[in-house]
Amino acid sequence: MENVKLSIIIPVWNGAEMTYEAIQAIMDNTEDYEIIIIDNGSEPPFKAPFTGFNDLTVIRNESNLGFPVAANQGIKVAKGDVVVLYNNDVICTPGWADRLVGWLDEFDIIAPCTNYAAGIQNITIGTYSSRDELDSAAEEFTHSNEGLCYDVNFATISMFIKKKIFDDIGYLDETYWPSSGEDIDIGFRAREAGYRVGVAGDVYVHHDGSKTFEALHKAGLAEYEEVADQNDKHLAERWGDDFWNNQRYYGKTRILGEDAIRLNLGCGNFPMKGFINVDQFESVHPDLLADATDLPYGPNSVDEIYCGHMLEHLSWDEGLKALSHWLAILKPGCEAKVVVPDFDVLASEYLNDPTPIKMKYFNDYFIYSYVQDSLHRYFYSAGLLKAAMEQSGFKDVERLPIDHPYFVEPVPWQCGFVGVKPPVSTRVREDINNDL
Repeated sequence: MENVKLSIIIPVWNGAEMTYEAIQAIMDNTEDYEIIIIDNGSEPPFKAPFTGFNDLTVIRNESNLGFPVAANQGIKVAKGDVVVLYNNDVICTPGWADRLVGWLDEFDIIAPCTNYAAGIQNITIGTYSSRDELDSAAEEFTHSNEGLCYDVNFATISMFIKKKIFDDIGYLDETYWPSSGEDIDIGFRAREAGYRVGVAGDVYVHHDGSKTFEALHKAGLAEYEEVADQNDKHLAERWGDDFWNNQRYYGKTRILGEDAIRLNLGCGNFPMKGFINVDQFESVHPDLLADATDLPYGPNSVDEIYCGHMLEHLSWDEGLKALSHWLAILKPGCEAKVVVPDFDVLASEYLNDPTPIKMKYFNDYFIYSYVQDSLHRYFYSAGLLKAAMEQSGFKDVERLPIDHPYFVEPVPWQCGFVGVKPPVSTRVREDINNDL
């Protein structure tokens, strides 16, 4: 999107100093915007700071009507093309708005990563204790994850929403008082209406988190756990009991072009079109003769990996080493698909007919490899393969159907999973300084 004006809506209830810090960060890091403060009964009333040439409007409520009601008040008077639902305990970083607006060419709702959020948005980066250190860590994060975005069903913190969406599907559900759940609900509703929701894996902002709930607790007005339980039940009634597990919208996180590096590891006699077919046996004439545990690719350089019926030829430790190596060379947000014989199915098949003939068949086909001279060294069940991929660092590991188009045959005695490489963290984060 070009020439976009942002309407940044910030509901507040007390916490004036924190709000001033949030506004200052917006002023330092954002262009072409208006700020709309909804003062939900602060005492003393919120006093607007000077914001130069940028509009700042304050709407005063005499009591705390909650985040959804306040946000809707702001949306209705917003002049911008894009509404930003902003918490007053968020500190944005340089370039955040430009990058998020850039993603609105592909998405209708977009949100950044942050240290305090639900699910995919939540990411750990380097330790910082000042605005300068935060900005530096966020810049490193962006550089490491350039071009990464996740398709999701919902996001929570600092959502950029095209204003036209509210005209189509309505405003935030005001029954989620004082907050918690209205953001998830609007994401699912947008998806249901055909809009696309994303989390930008290359944008980071700082979020202190739950500051309003802490204040409500001190005032004896609300308890976070009670509110969360109540609103979760409300969400479950509308979007299903497993809504928390349905944040990710299944689909590619990157569009792979013709120059994408796609590896078919342990290709054997089954090369795949559009892939670099890799094997350690020269007799199968691979595109690349290489050891799958030591591939000639650097970190964050490969767009997709498929490994069909090769992992079982390695020991457990070698298999974990291979999975970790594949994770390292994948680009953030890209996928690895791994397929192995499913021991649960094989064992059940044998136990249904435990005869010498069946045992010999079992050995010839599944303990030894009937395809080529390479012994099977480790059996996997579906559960163990999923656990191995997660232990190696893959996220959003999901089972593939047995008739997946990459599989040579749709046989029931195999299982396959797809896992995603998460955003790259720049450093190990040890602490968040709430005095930013």
